[in-house]
Amino acid sequence: MEKFVKIGIVPIKRGFTDMVSALEQKNLFLNKVREIAPETVALCDLEGVLPEGILYDADQLDAVCAHLRQEGADAIFMPHCDFGCEEVVGRLGAMMKLPVLVWGNRDPLPVPGMRDRDTQCGTLASTKCLQRYRVPFSYIVNSCVDGEMFRKGFVDFCAVAAVVKKAKGMRILQVGSRPQPFLSVIYNEDELLRNFGIEITPYSSAILAADVQKILETRASEVEEGVKDYAAKVDVSAMPLENQRAQQALKLAILDKVAASKSDGVALECWTVLSRAIGVGGCQVIGMLSDMGVPTACETDVLGAISAVLLKAATLGREPIFFADITVRHAEEDNTELLWHCGPFPVSLAHPGAKPSIAAGGQGQFELRNGEVTICRMDALEGAYTLMSGQGKAVDGPAKGGTYVWVKVSDWEKWEEKLVFGPYIHHVAGAFGAYSQILSEACKYIGCLAPDPMDPVSRLMGKE
Repeated sequence: MEKFVKIGIVPIKRGFTDMVSALEQKNLFLNKVREIAPETVALCDLEGVLPEGILYDADQLDAVCAHLRQEGADAIFMPHCDFGCEEVVGRLGAMMKLPVLVWGNRDPLPVPGMRDRDTQCGTLASTKCLQRYRVPFSYIVNSCVDGEMFRKGFVDFCAVAAVVKKAKGMRILQVGSRPQPFLSVIYNEDELLRNFGIEITPYSSAILAADVQKILETRASEVEEGVKDYAAKVDVSAMPLENQRAQQALKLAILDKVAASKSDGVALECWTVLSRAIGVGGCQVIGMLSDMGVPTACETDVLGAISAVLLKAATLGREPIFFADITVRHAEEDNTELLWHCGPFPVSLAHPGAKPSIAAGGQGQFELRNGEVTICRMDALEGAYTLMSGQGKAVDGPAKGGTYVWVKVSDWEKWEEKLVFGPYIHHVAGAFGAYSQILSEACKYIGCLAPDPMDPVSRLMGKE
């Protein structure tokens, strides 16, 4: 299982407070974090680095930083065992320059004659110190380690860290050039590289077509295996066998290039060249790639592909991404909108009642399942980058050719206003689940990217 992110656990205490109580707290939340961490998240702590595995003195900072860097930590969680030490919290955050999460376990009722841990008091001091060092941070309300607030807050922070990691140094494979009329998908490659470290690897349609032909000639067994596996999930009766083979060869060619270029996502020129060059469009290849963990956008939409990679990271790799057009407002339901595209959605997301099929040219034909959905779009105008995100519910609706899902939202007129003036376009990345807060929280660490949620999100991790 791919590890999307590694979180460094740095327990914090005050130098003069009781070590026995601090160790009890440390063991309590270390065990809980190991229990609740998703399987795509790796952890490292200070066991064997500091005598008690707890940071409480500035003289320990160099050893802690060296350890976190050696481990390749992508973010730092600083749970407070008691009041903690704001000095080491602020300085560690400034030295590491990684996403930071602060939290402390809720204290029990006071016992007369005994010193309290004063955990909440300490986290307030630590967060002030982080602000003095100009270190952005995330925060979970003072809450019980066994509660839902802590569980959700920690898991969501892991997702925030994964989004930040992907945003900085991402690579996108651009397959072909954009369709000539699609001025809406143009982008500034220089700004992406300078602002975010995002690199674009070009892959021409002519070379792709040659690679597809070579695969058909030299890797027939892989092609046939792909044809067989896909036919087990989808009704392929309308698609000639020759087209099925070309489709699988196209998938393999792109996967080869993704691996060679170490790309995180793909922007595919899917309909003006491929059907002429190899006899089949790239629609369901996009769905196949997404199901294989490679977020892919249609119509050479590079910013759309970046949006899909960010959303994939927000799911911690647990959900495939679908790439959709925002197309039709429901004729009778004011707050329900049709998300559609000619056939690229992942088959794994098909509605349980649907019978997925594919047209002769490679377009999938099915509806997506019901459930909570998040859509997002990173876009820009005049050098200002924003990340739009919004949540709704996938519901049943009128049938439509291609791949589609009807999504009900809180207030469509408000959504449409933001999409029109955002500046955004009709292309969005979608995933099942609630990720708007995660995407918005990640922006504070990414830099040069302003959050733009459809509905207000809490600044507290773990809140709905």
